[in-house]
Order: sequence, then C-alpha cells, then structure tokens
Amino acid sequence: MAQAKKPRQKNEPSGSASPEQTFEQTAQRAQKFGDQIAGQAREMGEQASEQMRQFGEQARALNEQIVETATKVGQDALQRYVAWLQAIAEQQRTLASSPQVSQMDWFASMLKAQADFTQQFAEMVGGMAPFGQPPRS
Repeated sequence: MAQAKKPRQKNEPSGSASPEQTFEQTAQRAQKFGDQIAGQAREMGEQASEQMRQFGEQARALNEQIVETATKVGQDALQRYVAWLQAIAEQQRTLASSPQVSQMDWFASMLKAQADFTQQFAEMVGGMAPFGQPPRS
C-alpha cells in the first residue's frame, strides 16, 4: 500500500536540501535577525543620547537663570545695604552737629534709619519674581 505524502510545512526543509544548505539558510536568517536587533538597539541608543543632550541643555538654561537671578538679587541687596549705611552715617552726622542732642533723639534717629532700611528691603524682596520666572522690572 502506498502511503499518503505528508504536506510540507513552510519552515520544513525540502527533501532535496542538503544539511549544509539548511545550515546556510539558518545562518542567513540568524544574521538578518541579528542585524535587525542591532539596528533597533542603535536607534534606541541614538534616541537616548538625544534625550540626554536635551536634558543637559535644559539644566544649563535653568542654572543660568538661577545665577542671573541670584546675581540681580545680590546686587540689589548690596545697593540697599550701602544706602542704609549711608542713611545711618547721615543721621549720625546730623546728631553730632546738633547742639545738645538727647539720648532719646539719637535713639529715635537710629530707629528711623533702621525702619527706612527695613522698608526698602521689604520692597526689594516683595518685588522679586517667584523662582523660575523672569525678574520683575
């Protein structure tokens, strides 16, 4: 009795392919698959590299804003401090040149200079922009 031929599967080697040919075909498929995986890995690496570059640029820009804001605030605070010292010196000169100034007058004059400085400092701090926003003019 003749047996029915079993239908050949897609991946099954034909009866005429030698083991060397089958090995060669398998090796070619493996090489192609490896090349695809390597290409995907390369693309993912390039994307990650681009994301890191963008992150670095954003961090650099934020650091520049922080330094710029801190510099402006520091300069403004220093200017106000110098103005306060000048106001105190002026009050001291005025008191020293006045005949018979009482201790109470001298103390009141110093309190006024301190109050002026506190008010100027509060205006400076109140005029600062919230963190991460450009300074107010």
